Amino acid sequence: MKLNLTVKDLESLTFSQKQTLNSLWLPAVYDRAVASVCKDVENDIYENLEFVVGEVILSEKGSITLKRLRIPDDFVVDEEFSADGQDSSEDVVYDYTFDPGDYFLKENCLPLLNIGQLINCLRNTKAGQDGFSLDIPPVSGIGAEQGFCISDRFGEVDKDDELVDLLFNILKEQL
Repeated sequence: MKLNLTVKDLESLTFSQKQTLNSLWLPAVYDRAVASVCKDVENDIYENLEFVVGEVILSEKGSITLKRLRIPDDFVVDEEFSADGQDSSEDVVYDYTFDPGDYFLKENCLPLLNIGQLINCLRNTKAGQDGFSLDIPPVSGIGAEQGFCISDRFGEVDKDDELVDLLFNILKEQL
């Protein structure tokens, strides 16, 4: 089961839809996101960099900067040995140096939303104003092959085998 949107999902959006999705997104620590990073200025080549938000920084001017969460393997560890040649845990130094590649403006990022975040976004759109019903099929038995289904007060809206894809398709129509 797919739990989050992918970069490929986001590539299916138009520029306007991407802007609207970015404006709906209120980033939080541990959100998954993708940043568009320039790799070649002369040829205007950009690369998508997936990351986990480690910190959300709000500037005095109101802009939002996202700091990438680094895993321990990314840190430089300088292990010094004690005078007798034995490794001493007190002598281990972690180098948390500033890396400008760890900071991204929110406006240059898009969220890789999970199921809960997609439902929350849908609730804040026109589609969610009147509410909707989500039908989850059983694992096996009668109706298992039908897939996930969303219905509004007028009847079935859409269905898909992947819940994330179903929610994203409905959200795309609202963006």
